[in-house]
Amino acid sequence: MGRPERPLDVTTGPIAAFAHDLRVLRNRVGNPSYRELARTALFAPSVLSSAASGHRLPTLAVTLAFVSACGGDRAAWERRWRSIAGQTGGGVEAREERPPPAPPQAEIPADGAHALASGVIHLARPAQLPMGSRTFVGRERDLSDAVEMIGATGPVKVPLLISGPIGVGKTTFALRLAEEVAADFPDGQLYADLSNSGTGGRSANGIVRGFLRALGVPAHLVPDDPMQRIGLYRSLLAERRLFVLLAGVSDEGQVRPLLGRTPHSQVVVTSRARLLGLEDTNRIELDTFSRRESLALIGRIAGTSRVRAENDATDAIAELCGDLPLAINIVGRKIAARPEWAIAYTAGQLADRERLMDSLSVGDVNVRDRFTSAYEHLSPAGREAIHHFGLSGAGWTTSIGIAAAMGIMIETADELLESVVDAGLLRRANVAGRYAVSRLVSVFAAERQRDPNALAAAVPMAGRRARKTAFESLRREAVRTLPGGSSEG
Repeated sequence: MGRPERPLDVTTGPIAAFAHDLRVLRNRVGNPSYRELARTALFAPSVLSSAASGHRLPTLAVTLAFVSACGGDRAAWERRWRSIAGQTGGGVEAREERPPPAPPQAEIPADGAHALASGVIHLARPAQLPMGSRTFVGRERDLSDAVEMIGATGPVKVPLLISGPIGVGKTTFALRLAEEVAADFPDGQLYADLSNSGTGGRSANGIVRGFLRALGVPAHLVPDDPMQRIGLYRSLLAERRLFVLLAGVSDEGQVRPLLGRTPHSQVVVTSRARLLGLEDTNRIELDTFSRRESLALIGRIAGTSRVRAENDATDAIAELCGDLPLAINIVGRKIAARPEWAIAYTAGQLADRERLMDSLSVGDVNVRDRFTSAYEHLSPAGREAIHHFGLSGAGWTTSIGIAAAMGIMIETADELLESVVDAGLLRRANVAGRYAVSRLVSVFAAERQRDPNALAAAVPMAGRRARKTAFESLRREAVRTLPGGSSEG
């Protein structure tokens, strides 16, 4: 039991009444000593005692720490505190609210993570999102759908997955979405790029440690145990209104530890893969630009007057780039950098298929590197399928055609092509059974097919030719059954 306190006269004003009710709240949970309360509230016993003394209004952070440690309604107490602060001019100085030294590990209660997450740390409002694009265009329908998904009412905020092929602007879209819904997440924004996970400490536990520090958790209070650390992060996520962007996720295992049941915070994930193993997830799948959006982006970067003056040449550029936002952005910047050049000149450079990949590069940004990274993470069979895209030169392929070319079962070929879709190098076509091979991927595949080292890493060419001959009759017969199909892709 705590020692007796000086009686309060609640008729002397709202601060005395406020302190009196804090004492009542403490009494309801067994009147623990302020030293015991400090272990949960993470403020010094003297600070908590002062909060209930009635001399002056404590700050909001101390109030919420006191209330949370006693199991009170934080929202109700916050409203009351703000009302009184408006009348009296606020609480005590922040310098009086320093957390006490960390107690020995054995003295930290089992529910310490929950107590820590209950709002007692208000030292930081993270703003980790990188700069968005000032030339963002289009995506009106997708953006509207995403905002509606995030704004939907319910007991929990459902994670949102933004997926699509390489270069369609998934992270750019997510950053624009963050701007649209910023008012709903006043407690800050967290960001992690998982595309290089496995290097530089970008594991889930490494990311969580960084998030906890960004949220104001002192280093000595970050649990050493990885599971406790993740649990603390999820608890904080549940108590705050945060926007969390996890970019470049490659598989479900990377991101699953970073998801939690939260009624207020929104987690947004971007990935080339569809991450079908994630349940209870809202999904937005981005595709390449419409032609109107491609022309609008070039105009936004290089000037609308130049686009209007050479509309046909600009249209040809968009066609040569396959309306891929990344490629369109690169070309737009090149056009903007050389105002003395006609747009038609750039279109002529891109028309050279042998030099196309070289042309789609500006500074440290280029299309080939993005494709190469995805290609190198494919299985040998996946790489062989990519080589087939380069050999055929068609704008589409089928699992039947790949099965015939590689000498594998159609079901296996279908799974193989789905893995290439999740790598971001292939899209499903509008015709059932077909997959769309973009012009840029086809050019890249032809490059890889000509590379003897790349071919050696896949199945030997002789083996492919022998199997292709054996399956030729199957291919010709089966492709005829596809809608509109008369030749193999």
